[in-house]
Amino acid sequence: MQKIATIILTFLLYSFTQAQTVTELYQNKNFPELVKLEKNATKLTPDELYMVGFAFFQLENDNKAIEFYNKAIQKGLDNGSVYFYKGLSLCYLKRYDEALIEIDIALKKEPTNQEFLSQKGQIYRYQGKEDIALEFFEEATKLPNTFGEPFFWVAYIYHGKQEFQKALNLYYVAAEKVAPQNSYYGTTFESIGQLEYTFTKDYAKSAKAYAQAIAIDPDNYELHYKLMKSLNAAKEYVKAENAFLVVKKAFEEGKLPQTDMEIKTVPVAEFQWNGQTASITRSLIDPKETLDISYKVFLLTKEGDKVERRFVVEKTVQVEKNGAKHLLCEQDKKTGGHITYPYGWSTDKIQLDDLEDVVKLILDGKMKYAAKSAPNKK
Repeated sequence: MQKIATIILTFLLYSFTQAQTVTELYQNKNFPELVKLEKNATKLTPDELYMVGFAFFQLENDNKAIEFYNKAIQKGLDNGSVYFYKGLSLCYLKRYDEALIEIDIALKKEPTNQEFLSQKGQIYRYQGKEDIALEFFEEATKLPNTFGEPFFWVAYIYHGKQEFQKALNLYYVAAEKVAPQNSYYGTTFESIGQLEYTFTKDYAKSAKAYAQAIAIDPDNYELHYKLMKSLNAAKEYVKAENAFLVVKKAFEEGKLPQTDMEIKTVPVAEFQWNGQTASITRSLIDPKETLDISYKVFLLTKEGDKVERRFVVEKTVQVEKNGAKHLLCEQDKKTGGHITYPYGWSTDKIQLDDLEDVVKLILDGKMKYAAKSAPNKK
């Protein structure tokens, strides 16, 4: 009799421990261990089956996730979350019609759930039905703001429609509504930076937005390049120099994207000339030897897909104390020759507005070259 009582007690303790273990694994986000409980599926409660399904979902095994959500539903679990996550897994498997059915069930159970309604809009967006998606995103923004993301998507879709002012206004709304932990929070500020730069041309606001995006994602160096361009366009040259020094340090530590590590230059500014864009890049290595290049200016074709002319700032021998230390030159695309212009800088500090002005003089035909050399022939 005592032996039977011991067995019963052991069984009860095992069941209790097992239940606690599933919950603890779920709370601790230990998904690899959770999915190992698949073999005990028949012993799991509806909530535990849902937890295992969620673990499979997090490990990107959507078919298994759906299998366990179904088991949980069959055992009596009947809340919005299990149908929502089943719909999400179906969505990732591109079974959109089935996903919509599950999301609608979730919404019937929780009609004011902003995330559920936002996901319905997302499914339509995945199918390329952006106008329908927009309706659901806009409707989601009217619900209690517990998720925030639909505010971003409303702005994003209007941005894609090229309704730039409306999109910009809505991005500013999204910046207040999207939660900081949401992945689209930083993207919102990046989008603001882009539109303030390209549409309103308010470069100070653009720089502010990019700085906010960098604070969220400091290792995204593409944002640093955009910040430099905005600061230089706003004529905030000291701040732009400080931003460049951050990038230069990252280069020295090997942290920049591989392409930038290889070419050793980064974009720092751009300007317009006769409807064409000229991009300015700066070397991440200080020029030390004669002919070392510190800046390059690429004039793009009107289509923006090819380089029409290429100017460079080269280090030269400083003959006199106040003589030129760096000269403006051009690499002739047609002949491969080298062109030198009668313009230079006596210090290592080269103002970008000065560089822009002299390149425009050349493009306007108001400054002729001082010397031209043919390409070396073997």
